[in-house]
Amino acid sequence: MALNAFLSSPLTIQPFSLFIGACMCFSFGLSFFLWRAGPGSAGAKNTMALVSLLISMLALAVIMQAEIPALRGQVYYLVSIQMLTGPLLYFYVLFQTRPNFTLQATHLWHLSPLLIFTLIWHWQMPVELNHSLALPCFSNELCDVYRQNRYLHKVAAWVSNLAYGFIIIGILKSYQVQIKRRFSNIEEINLRWVTMICWCYILGTLLAILFEAGYFLGNEFNSGHMHELAMLVTTVLIAHYGVRQVTIHAEENEEPQNQPIESVSSSNKKYQTSSLTEVDAAALWQQLQQLMVTEQPYLEAGLKVSDLAKRLDVSVSHVSETINGHAGLSFYDFINKQRIEAAIRILEDPNKAHLSATEVGFEAGFNSVSTFYSHFKNYQGCTPKQYRSNQSAATVSLKS
Repeated sequence: MALNAFLSSPLTIQPFSLFIGACMCFSFGLSFFLWRAGPGSAGAKNTMALVSLLISMLALAVIMQAEIPALRGQVYYLVSIQMLTGPLLYFYVLFQTRPNFTLQATHLWHLSPLLIFTLIWHWQMPVELNHSLALPCFSNELCDVYRQNRYLHKVAAWVSNLAYGFIIIGILKSYQVQIKRRFSNIEEINLRWVTMICWCYILGTLLAILFEAGYFLGNEFNSGHMHELAMLVTTVLIAHYGVRQVTIHAEENEEPQNQPIESVSSSNKKYQTSSLTEVDAAALWQQLQQLMVTEQPYLEAGLKVSDLAKRLDVSVSHVSETINGHAGLSFYDFINKQRIEAAIRILEDPNKAHLSATEVGFEAGFNSVSTFYSHFKNYQGCTPKQYRSNQSAATVSLKS
């Protein structure tokens, strides 16, 4: 009946609803693109497509609540799908960071909150202020029967956002350490944009809690706007980064067949769990340093630790252990330090003064200007341009 009344009334749409509607259409189209032609594994792209579809459905719920107040109670059934945001992002990260990950029956419990809170809302309908799950009104002026009945659902959504947000950030933090052991360039695979989404939801949730607390002090701000803002930022990040995310599990897991002979003496072992002795590590370190001088593999933008392992005819783990033990650095930091030293030599070479700072970075093996500048400033305390200017000024001073 409420729907019939809405359809028979003149159509008026608020500007806010138009904006949300545009975002909904964009997110729906994005989900279709990710499903049909998205990058990455089937599991990863399908999961991200579901995230975009979820956002579009929640945007539809926002529009319906604003434009059809009479259907507000029924729309909250649709709002319950917000409980899937955290699990879907969690599954996406697992698909991207764990080789051969597949969804199992045990993963279904992540989806159980959706069913539970949908059934709870069905039990609460039609909403009443005297319902056992309704929060008592502290002020007649601010008393909203739906708001008082939605507190359990809000708290559940807050807990879900915070829990999954921090869990995903923890997984990605460990993942960062892993990829730095294997790759010299990680900009395309570090999933930093997913971390940004998580922090966005965490911050939005904390602000929502703050605004909800202010509700009892007379603040009429709708804390739900924080969730809507988080959805908007998520859509933008997916559109900018998600559609270009490369397949991460492209690294070979093959080890060279010829392995170094292990020493029978356990006293020389650096780690009890490692097959690499201190003597072997020292010899491998000398070979690695010689390789850096003769072949300069760090100039290859896509260099991986497996590439060095193949050239040295040793295992990937032994190369990583040797670099970590003798240089005190990850493979990523070790190679990029070599590249910075190469960039310094280029900047100091008068025959290459015509090269721009960006060209110097690419020639030194970097495939990202921002990464080159970041590493250079970290090691030298200034930008490549400033370093070149300082060197030029020092040369002029010596000549004078």
